[in-house]
Amino acid sequence: MAQRVTVYTAPSCTLCRHVLEDLELLAAELELEIRPVDVTGDPLLLERYLLAVPVVEIGGTLLQAPISIRQLRNALAMDAGSIA
Repeated sequence: MAQRVTVYTAPSCTLCRHVLEDLELLAAELELEIRPVDVTGDPLLLERYLLAVPVVEIGGTLLQAPISIRQLRNALAMDAGSIA
């Protein structure tokens, strides 16, 4: 079963693009369902996340910028351990 990863993003967010690229690299070795969510399309998400994007949610864990590939890998490993 694929691990669900939600990425809260905003248009023209360079850090968001980098996180999505890192997740695509990880998806080459792990089964991931990457779900980008543009916060500008929802007033509640806009208020909550606009100044914090990118925000990555993995199994209830929230990672906020700056987010390294190591942090992503660790959060995915912790989530995989809780699923098993």
